Amino acid sequence: MGNAKLHLPVAGVVQRIVLWLGEIGFRKMKEVKVLIVDDKEVAREGLARLLDEQETIKVVYQCDSEYVVAAIKQCKPDLILMEAELSKREAAELISQIAKSSPDAKVAMLTDCVDKDKLFACLESGARGYLIKNLGVQELIASINLIASGRIVISPMLANDFLKEVIKLRQATKLDETQGRFGLSKRETEILELIGKGYTNKEIAQKLVVAENTVKVHVKNILNKLGLRNRQQAAAYAAEFGLVSVQSDDEAAETNDDSH
Repeated sequence: MGNAKLHLPVAGVVQRIVLWLGEIGFRKMKEVKVLIVDDKEVAREGLARLLDEQETIKVVYQCDSEYVVAAIKQCKPDLILMEAELSKREAAELISQIAKSSPDAKVAMLTDCVDKDKLFACLESGARGYLIKNLGVQELIASINLIASGRIVISPMLANDFLKEVIKLRQATKLDETQGRFGLSKRETEILELIGKGYTNKEIAQKLVVAENTVKVHVKNILNKLGLRNRQQAAAYAAEFGLVSVQSDDEAAETNDDSH
């Protein structure tokens, strides 16, 4: 057993850590006051009954989205658990309104729709959690406690998309810094990224539909501007500064197709 390695799915490990942290928090945290917001009364009632059975949670009120701001002022919840498919107001706009009127209240979205655009819109507006409805009861309770304590919680199903988007933003920043600092052209930056992915000059030429000699000239200019000796150093530079895209070429192609 000394040399044995334990292999567990990443999502499973994260899930167990979240539950473990949640269980620890249960012993230390005060009761979390929750306001349930959903335009469907049956859904509100069912969720309220479920949460009311939990020792660490108290449902202080439930309402539809039209009355949420007034309800927050009246019952002062620690956390607003809000259905993401609201019919009367856009979720992101409502979250912004809540953030302005009650900055101490945490907002967590609860949805059955895996929509990364809505995820980013809600988080940008101030949501502290984005939870998929297929999670188990104990996962939901642990997530509520973590969000109420100030953590940001995203369901594993959407966490990968969120991480990719963060990395893409970082890469875009690095690309801008590289272009501005060293005077690389857009084409040179593009070629530097492909060098980082391990493309040969011939493969770069085929991908960009240009002559191989043109690529060679660009590579020479890149090396001169960055003060590098060879393409191996260029590849290392691209990797070190996060210029290599996390998207596969197939994913990038699909993205381009969708944009047309």
